[in-house]
Amino acid sequence: PQKAEAFAYEPYPRDDDLQTVVTSCAHNCGSRHMLVAHKKGDVIVRLSTDNGSYQKDGEYGKDTLEEPQVRACLRGRSYRARIYSQERLLYPMVRTGARGDGQFKRASWDAALDLVAEKMELLKAKYGPTALVDQSYAGASYGVLHKSDQIEGLLGRFLGLYGCRTSSWSVPSYEGTKFSSRMTFGTIEDGNEDDAYAHSKLIIMWGWNPAYTFHGGNTFYYMRVAKQRGCKFVLVDPQYTDSAAAYDAWWIPIRPNTDAAMMAGMAHYIFTNNLQDQNFINQFVQGMDAGTMPGWAQGQENFKDYILGTYDNTPKTPEWAAAICGVSAEDIKKLADMYATTKPAALKASWAPGRNAYGEQYCRISHALQAMTGNIGVLG
Repeated sequence: PQKAEAFAYEPYPRDDDLQTVVTSCAHNCGSRHMLVAHKKGDVIVRLSTDNGSYQKDGEYGKDTLEEPQVRACLRGRSYRARIYSQERLLYPMVRTGARGDGQFKRASWDAALDLVAEKMELLKAKYGPTALVDQSYAGASYGVLHKSDQIEGLLGRFLGLYGCRTSSWSVPSYEGTKFSSRMTFGTIEDGNEDDAYAHSKLIIMWGWNPAYTFHGGNTFYYMRVAKQRGCKFVLVDPQYTDSAAAYDAWWIPIRPNTDAAMMAGMAHYIFTNNLQDQNFINQFVQGMDAGTMPGWAQGQENFKDYILGTYDNTPKTPEWAAAICGVSAEDIKKLADMYATTKPAALKASWAPGRNAYGEQYCRISHALQAMTGNIGVLG
């Protein structure tokens, strides 16, 4: 039987009893949202976020498009639970049993560092420096000290001076996006900032659920502003999501890993109905059609003729795409027409559909759709 225990009543500390420290979140959405730690002594009692009063010339409730509140999400606001978790490691632990047994003993920092250095020297002498694999790239570990990519970060610099090592190429989390951006735009990553959503007339959330996964500032705030201004929302995703419910989005369920085929069907409809922004294509795009091929590539394949089936006798019609992706040809045509005729329109091609074999092709064809409709470099 359980034993009941009584504890003396302790009133919850008032704000007047607490010291306030303004800091930022260390999670990896990309924005480092504001966290306000309310602490008593050295203990954080609670965490809050931006309310408009912490900014320059701010006041409680101030929140505008020009000076939006930098609010942390629920994950950031729950950081206190992580800090004081019983499972948090506070000092080095050295394994004493077999791997997986969960047997560890506490060690000093000097002992732990000596052990790591000893193992590094042993592996380097026996197998060469490439036997060392580093993988510290994202999240809270993506800081000045721990970052191990080859461009910046003290860990990367140290391992380079140590004599090479084995590292992942590019970014494992969104390699499809990185590769397609390099091949299409010539940059590592490209696109509008999230505040552009506030000006959109149509937002297509392709494999994207911003209620759970957003990267950047007040994404939901800007999308709410767009909704209030009459913006229409579409979700292309195998699952119906909270984001679709929040924005009353038209949900188009799609068979996983067939996104590129559906986009090809949309491109075919746009071309055959002459809905492309030809002026934008002629001025800013190379390789979209025979007339925009660069001099060194004259006579080679172009995107439009591929979509029309000139090279393989397989026109990428909405009907062709429907048989692959499970979305009806009529819905593919309807979405293509909406995207091509609504200005400005935002196609948010999220990372998730690109996390599979040939996932970069989904990303590349999404860029092609954006280019052929003139939805690049446009507010909204």
